[in-house]
Amino acid sequence: RTEVRLVPVDLRHFVHNVVEEIRVGDYDAHCFELHAPGEPAPFVTDLNLLHHIFSNLLSNAVRYSPAGTLVIVRMAEDASGVQVVVEDHGIGIPPADLTRIFEPFERGSNVGNIKGTGLGLNIVKRMTEMLGGTIAVSPAQDGGSRFTLVFPRLTAPAYPS
Repeated sequence: RTEVRLVPVDLRHFVHNVVEEIRVGDYDAHCFELHAPGEPAPFVTDLNLLHHIFSNLLSNAVRYSPAGTLVIVRMAEDASGVQVVVEDHGIGIPPADLTRIFEPFERGSNVGNIKGTGLGLNIVKRMTEMLGGTIAVSPAQDGGSRFTLVFPRLTAPAYPS
């Protein structure tokens, strides 16, 4: 059982660091872009859960995309929360598989010999929901996959001084 531990975070800096972590581990085989316009607003979340969510989505983007392709992360914030989109230009998820891709042990029917257990996206969905958020998947415009996460603004617990 995972306990949610909320702390204030600079979300843009945090996501940038996770992108860099994946880029370095990928040995620069893929190109990464992070788009986060506007001024950052205070954000409260669980760093461990959020790290797992983004590292899984970015690792999948790399795993299921040919070398040299682009992985894009777009962030948008408003008073109610944050939306983060992770988009790749890889093999995509067949339309018939989209409705079950978040179920345990389910993988796209087109993965071939690419290794995986089919548990990652199920765990990502559960962790996203633990943070009060939602996750959706759709085909990317130029092929590949687009994962859209929406997280509400949460309040950090008050700690006695």
